[in-house]
Amino acid sequence: MGLALALVGIFAVMAVLMYLNRLPAIAALPIMAIAIALAARVPWRDLAAIISDGAFLLHKAYATAILGAVLAEIVAKTGVAETMVKKTAELGGDRPVVLALLMTAVVAILFTTLGGLGAVIMVATIVFPVLLALGVPQLAVGCLFLLGMSLGGIFNLTNWQLYKETLGLSTSTILSFAAPLAALMAIATLAFAFVTLRPSRLRRYWSASEPEKPISFAPWYSLLTPIVPLLPVLAFGVYNLLAEPAAPHKLPMVATTWYLPIRPDTLLIPALTFGVIDLEPQPFEFPIVTAMAIGIAYGLLASPRPRQGRIQLLTRSAIDGIGAVAPAVALMLGIGILVEAVTHPSVLKQVEPLLEAILPSTRIGYVVVFTVLAPLALYRGPLNVWGMGFGLAKMMAAVPGLGPASVMAALLSVGQLQGVSDPTNTHNVWISNYVGVDVQQILRTTLPYVWVAAAAGLVIAALMFM
Repeated sequence: MGLALALVGIFAVMAVLMYLNRLPAIAALPIMAIAIALAARVPWRDLAAIISDGAFLLHKAYATAILGAVLAEIVAKTGVAETMVKKTAELGGDRPVVLALLMTAVVAILFTTLGGLGAVIMVATIVFPVLLALGVPQLAVGCLFLLGMSLGGIFNLTNWQLYKETLGLSTSTILSFAAPLAALMAIATLAFAFVTLRPSRLRRYWSASEPEKPISFAPWYSLLTPIVPLLPVLAFGVYNLLAEPAAPHKLPMVATTWYLPIRPDTLLIPALTFGVIDLEPQPFEFPIVTAMAIGIAYGLLASPRPRQGRIQLLTRSAIDGIGAVAPAVALMLGIGILVEAVTHPSVLKQVEPLLEAILPSTRIGYVVVFTVLAPLALYRGPLNVWGMGFGLAKMMAAVPGLGPASVMAALLSVGQLQGVSDPTNTHNVWISNYVGVDVQQILRTTLPYVWVAAAAGLVIAALMFM
């Protein structure tokens, strides 16, 4: 037990250092992994394997993040994002509340694909002046943008790939919980808008006059670019959720070749048999990396041909996208090393008894414990998936009574606090500076709404997975 407490102490020290901004997460995670392995007396050969294997553990997530960043650059460079925002502004007209909600919906759609500070700045600099000019309070503008970002992020395929690789989950399992959680976050967003956008709180502001720039709208079909990658992934995910387990196909004793009928979950298979064959249909999960590649191809073909050509557009988008996503990829590398370290048998043997004594094994305990601990997703805490969250998740998933699906649901629920309210997010800091409010004020304003939504999500998760 003493060694287990020492390992927990390493977690705590690194959390404090990240909280105090003394050590960035990119450096803290691999350092934590090595320290944990050394404390657990992992043999040096295994330590070398932890570093090398951990660096490649999330290779699909790296590829997804890079392709997603390229797609985000195409959405930005072809004018798709600007067109969506400005068309929405025309649709909302002179009605601040309607326009604010429509803009929030557009932000949610865009951030199913977009990610990173550059994308936030690009979209926000279009959205914010429109809402501020119509009298929407500065604090409400920033908070609604963050709520829309987090709502769209629930369906962000890069995040899904991380859950799939670290916890071994299927797309349909993630989707089965992401959909109701998104509904809860949408309700929280509407509640926030209802409270903060009352007519008495609106005041008309006029921005300083600037020369009008000519607007070149992207064609309507190119506006589908952000959601094109989602369509095949969601379609097969929904099919797998709705399809009942089918009885195996029985082929009678024959001496000829039979061809099974084509179904969405089976292949056309020639079968030469002298007995009875049981063919169990296997669900098909559309690969997320392939979906991202399809989105990139669609974005290139659906947008107007750039003056320098589509190949040049793809090249520039790849260079800029890889540069934008490099910090996230470096963080994933650290997460992979940490996951390998905490799942080493020497570490698990020490930590599992402590986790079994602390973590809940009942539905009520699950909801209460993770609701109370939800703020640990803030300030790069232990439930922050972009901190040490996935390392802890891998250990929690091994505890009897929890399992990977319930851990995923817990992290996705409490992760909404991090996505919306965390003052250490670079995009929170930038947004607060732009709209002229304190970043801690955004935390205090949004936390009650998001915390309630997270608690409701935990209730649903307990009923689904416990």
